[in-house]
Amino acid sequence: MRHAAGAGLPGLRPLAALLAGAFAAPWTVQPNPPPWPASVRVFGPEESPAAIEAAVNEAFRQNGGRRPTNHGEFSDARFAFLFKPGKYKANVPVGYYTQVLGLGKSPDEVIFESSKGIYCEESNNQTIFGSLATFWRGAENFRMRGDMLWATSQATPVRRAIIDGNLELAEYARGIGEGYSSGGFVGNVRVGGKMKAGSQQQYFTRNAELASGSEGGVWNMVFVGTMGAPPSSCGRQGSGPATVTVHETPRIAEKPFISIGEDGKYQLHIPRLAEHRVGPDFSWGKLVPFERVFVARATDTGRAINRKLREGLHVVLTPGIYNLEVPLHVGRDNQVLLGIGFPTLIAPPGMPAVRVGNTEGARVAGLLLQAGPGSRESLLQWGHHSYQGNPRNPGVMHDIFARVGGPTDQAVEQVAARIMVRVNSGNVVGDNLWLWRADHGVGGLVKNMENPCETGLMVDGSRVTMYGLAVEHTLKDMVQWSGNAGETYFYQSEYPYDVTQAYADAGYVSYRVNKTVETHRAYGVGVYHYFRDYPVRIESGISVPPWLTNSFESPLGVYLNGLGEMKHIINRRGASSTGKHGSARAVWSCEKGPHVDYVPPPTTETSTTTATLTATTTTATATTVTCTGSPTATTTTTTTATSTATTSRTSTTTTGTSTSTTTSTSTMTQTLTTTTTTTTVLMWWEAIAGEVPHGLLPWVAMILPLNFCLVCGVIVCGCCRRRRASDENQVPLSRLLSILGSPRRGSALSPMSNRWESSRLFDMGTPKDGLVTHSPGSHRHGGAARTISVERNTLASALRGRSSSLLDLHGHSPRRGSESPMRQNMARMFSVMSVAESVFTLSPRAAPSPWVRRHHEDSEV
Repeated sequence: MRHAAGAGLPGLRPLAALLAGAFAAPWTVQPNPPPWPASVRVFGPEESPAAIEAAVNEAFRQNGGRRPTNHGEFSDARFAFLFKPGKYKANVPVGYYTQVLGLGKSPDEVIFESSKGIYCEESNNQTIFGSLATFWRGAENFRMRGDMLWATSQATPVRRAIIDGNLELAEYARGIGEGYSSGGFVGNVRVGGKMKAGSQQQYFTRNAELASGSEGGVWNMVFVGTMGAPPSSCGRQGSGPATVTVHETPRIAEKPFISIGEDGKYQLHIPRLAEHRVGPDFSWGKLVPFERVFVARATDTGRAINRKLREGLHVVLTPGIYNLEVPLHVGRDNQVLLGIGFPTLIAPPGMPAVRVGNTEGARVAGLLLQAGPGSRESLLQWGHHSYQGNPRNPGVMHDIFARVGGPTDQAVEQVAARIMVRVNSGNVVGDNLWLWRADHGVGGLVKNMENPCETGLMVDGSRVTMYGLAVEHTLKDMVQWSGNAGETYFYQSEYPYDVTQAYADAGYVSYRVNKTVETHRAYGVGVYHYFRDYPVRIESGISVPPWLTNSFESPLGVYLNGLGEMKHIINRRGASSTGKHGSARAVWSCEKGPHVDYVPPPTTETSTTTATLTATTTTATATTVTCTGSPTATTTTTTTATSTATTSRTSTTTTGTSTSTTTSTSTMTQTLTTTTTTTTVLMWWEAIAGEVPHGLLPWVAMILPLNFCLVCGVIVCGCCRRRRASDENQVPLSRLLSILGSPRRGSALSPMSNRWESSRLFDMGTPKDGLVTHSPGSHRHGGAARTISVERNTLASALRGRSSSLLDLHGHSPRRGSESPMRQNMARMFSVMSVAESVFTLSPRAAPSPWVRRHHEDSEV
């Protein structure tokens, strides 16, 4: 069974990571520059403005324009326009599923000096609805010399940019007025003029510098770590918008980006984590050459992409629609999965589109996740419940957009996902998420709870932070938060249009924090409702434990249009949000209630203690003969006495309707074991001959080279060490190698001493006992060969009676006055060579055995 990484023993995580890296398949060097597909176009400053505009406008004709309105909203085309460092005078309109990216290391390396530069107009200038459906586009890493128009709604981030003039977030249409807009996200941006929010119903700005401040906006303008932000005001103050300002960003790592060098080589930048940050940060971060980045195309399979991820490569997904057969799996620490040009990942049946393992520092960014036919648990799954993450190196997701419905005609084919994004791990940061159960699509308006999705975001991990979160139209709680110490900075939601009163009767809310949570903070939490089809009366938009009510800053409820009402904003606090048809109305809950202490969930505990005392004595005797290349005769006697006391404690915890039972068992065991072993020989090659458990593979892989070095060292030392005493000899290596092999039964081919003191062999007695006999010709002078035969039955009896004896070989043999070459090591070499016809043959011709000693007599015979 494969255990989840990070579970079990946290102290072994660095070693496990080291071993995994050491024995993993090496990564494949990738081409740099990469072969970009046709959906990616790279421009240089040497190209004429007309040529650039021709290419950009061709894409805009597919995915943009206002005739018809919202043209390209559900197009299959995807585009990424990359601009090398330099100055450009081209105007670049940005349509659906289009992203403009500068390739400089800093934003001021790619400069647009044209009248419009990079811009986005509202997709509908025929009615007051303006930009309400202007989704899925973005621009990053550039500088605008003048003003910038960016009239968009959700899923349209502007990042890492310098705008010398004003940033205009809404567009005025003559004869109609300023069209509605429902954004949005700006992060890591410097604005030389004002940020003009105009008709934006809500907007989130993080780590920006607004030289001339901001103006406009309607219900929920949230600023975090932003210089020049207005002061907080719960509710509208006069004509000004409702504002929530948090002076510092607690922790954030900016989105990864791509640059190009003067040599034409590409690099991936991975910004580092920062805490308590104020204002923009255009630092480079960690640079990774594209030799270590796999550039995927929509024609690549999920398995092919996963092979590159398993190698440890970072992956850039180019524009296109990826019909995945398996989820993409991010399983390495600090690994990056970056999409450019809104790559759309269609989740396979029954599985998510992306699965992040129990890793720290993973970055997943720039993806559009889409439910395919059939059902599935989630579209993005981040980690497992057992993994708490690393607060100093959290995982970060940027610009993650998910949808259930839209491009598919619900009358023809239903798509479904129970949850869009599920965060199981702790210490994860989300930066700009829009999770949308479609209210409309290619088949028109969605009704009767088609394209079902229960929950947009489910958080089970602790210390999870969300910046710029939007969830809309799911059929149960839109957000469920069970992890402790969570934080949300900006939240926008809309109840489903097509539910009945049964939805309200079931008690569903937009934002729920479960009763097991001790701490949670949220800033600017907005819940909107437009019950289009039935008059639904919701009790409350936000449900939290009583001790967390005061932890929500400026929560609000908004009646957009339609039927029904929301009676309260948070729990039973806040006025009802009702209004007249065709006229929106917002209500805030600004007053703080009395302090309420945290109340742990009620626990009912029952204990059962069981004591068991067991005493067991076992005696076992075994005789084993093994042939392994150095045969051994082994006799083992084992006596075991065991005393065991077991205490079992069962705890049952009941919280609401959820019951969990925990059983802990404490066992005290006292074992007395006596084991006597005559000879135990385990050759290193036997250790690897059998199957090795999966979990031990890394250890075996690490130990084998050490064993090899140890064996080599033993052989070298045994063959090359010289005797220090006068009666010790050295076995030359050539001689040792020449005699290796299987000796013939009944003969010994090596010189030994003239006389064997057989009464000491195995400590079994004297020759008259019939245990040991000398073979004929064994008394030849000058090192004649000697064979000793032992009857099997007699030997077995002796082994059982004398199992702890040492094997002693006596005597040495000079050779005509010179030192014998076979003394020290060959006297230590013995083996049982064969078992046949009740005869064992012992020979000095065997592998060196340090467990067998030889004693030398003072006198020579």
